[in-house]
Amino acid sequence: MTKRRAVLAIALVAVFGAAGCSTKVVDASSSPSAGKLATGPGVTDTTITLGVLTDRTGPYAGLGKAVEQGRTLFWDDRNAKGGVCGRKVQFVLKDHGYNPQNAVTAYASIKDNVLALHELLGSPEIAALLDSIQSDQMLTGALSWSSSLLSNPYVVISGTTYDVEMINAVDWLVKNKGLTKGDKIGHIFHEGDYGENGDAGVVAAAKEYGLELLPYKIKPTTADLTAQVTALKSAGAKAILLTVAPAQTASAVGVAAASGYAVPFVANAPSFSTALLATAAKPALEKQLYVATSIAPFSATAPGAAQVRDAFVAKYSDAIKIQYALFGYAQAQIMAGILDTACKNNDLTRAGLLKAFQSQSHVDTNGLIAPLDFSKPGGIPARQTYILKPDSAAAGGLTQVQDLFAAPLAQSYTPSK
Repeated sequence: MTKRRAVLAIALVAVFGAAGCSTKVVDASSSPSAGKLATGPGVTDTTITLGVLTDRTGPYAGLGKAVEQGRTLFWDDRNAKGGVCGRKVQFVLKDHGYNPQNAVTAYASIKDNVLALHELLGSPEIAALLDSIQSDQMLTGALSWSSSLLSNPYVVISGTTYDVEMINAVDWLVKNKGLTKGDKIGHIFHEGDYGENGDAGVVAAAKEYGLELLPYKIKPTTADLTAQVTALKSAGAKAILLTVAPAQTASAVGVAAASGYAVPFVANAPSFSTALLATAAKPALEKQLYVATSIAPFSATAPGAAQVRDAFVAKYSDAIKIQYALFGYAQAQIMAGILDTACKNNDLTRAGLLKAFQSQSHVDTNGLIAPLDFSKPGGIPARQTYILKPDSAAAGGLTQVQDLFAAPLAQSYTPSK
């Protein structure tokens, strides 16, 4: 998502544990094993302080607020039940406004006083801080899903990467929309890390299924996708993949619908915003667009999602309901599992946190996010996705079309270096 602040400002301003085992159990406070507990920055006898660098005033403010509400929902309950290691978990939150330089300044102001970053929102901000995160040994919960982040051992990617989302998207099109060997498919994507990571997955899937790929790389600031969609229609493309911003998704699908080009579109998760369902593009989106994501929709009926949704509605009855509230809760579950393991290892230092993180081989958030395996440094942590569909009648604006699945290629795929 690097280099796309300009279009995102338009598109999203309206938006909105045991080691080697499972972190599914999240309601019991942990305690250290016999022996002296080693502690690092941000850890006292009564508290564990974590950092949050998010967007409260920029284009991702709505998304950031939903994640914060999910996080608060989890930690309020967990702290009431004893917290972690007999300590309450608290946060130092800084608003970077989706500005990388602001994120660098905010990080510098808190890095010596926190044990880890519970959340760092935004690909540009993560890119600006990657070197510091590694040199400071700062375990960081990323709100980005690019395979390029896998090389940094301190970055926690909570979900399926953009390239694997696209592999699963193509597999789903083949199995559900009649694509066969030799058919043409299009991919419209951003230049830069976000779009090109999605394109890597489309390229791999097209080769696997014998499809002819027609790629169109665009600027993050491109507002009108008429030329690209018209060209794909003329070429006879039978489906189009999107790794773009929400406003561009609305343009592409709207152009297709207006010209009678009734092909399916499948988009990476950041390509869609529920705010689009309040625009003129709504009918076309509901008819032709699908979204590949490892995060359950807010409307999901699975027990885990339903339980969190009910608790969310009870606490935030007037809040905007989007799936990123579920993500915020799941991200908190993941961090709690890491902290629990570090506590049991008697090592609440940054080095101890990394060791605990890399021991998490079977992380189960009860369906909020696809199952995760963090035990292979540099490996993709999740390979399954849901297929969702825009639906203005559903809470959160998305309904589930396909349960979590991973294509055979998605299970074996390794990103190129």
